[in-house]
Amino acid sequence: MKKIISLALLFAGIATSAYAYSYDTGLPLPGKSIADVNLQRETLFTAYAFAHRIAAPDCTAFSIVDTAVSKAKVDNKWQEIWTIKACQRTATVPMNFEVKNGGNIYGIDPMGVRVYNK
Repeated sequence: MKKIISLALLFAGIATSAYAYSYDTGLPLPGKSIADVNLQRETLFTAYAFAHRIAAPDCTAFSIVDTAVSKAKVDNKWQEIWTIKACQRTATVPMNFEVKNGGNIYGIDPMGVRVYNK
């Protein structure tokens, strides 16, 4: 019985390491984002979760390599383009932001995403 449990744990460890991902979580993000560091932190893994949609199946390394304001801030609402690198693919991802008293709102505009193989 102990051998079976040991083998099961060994295989589980191999499977886990096979699907380990690497995310660059350094803040502040590179580029010209006007989102403060706390808002960047809140938004970071939403962007990375989306990056899995554009990544090749075997990709495990993700980073945000640039940010830029694409629609100016008006009434605490604005849009930025975040450039996300997922191994050999790079995507420009429109991120919508709104700062309110009750909390921040952010989301991805999926229709504006552009993917490039490099």
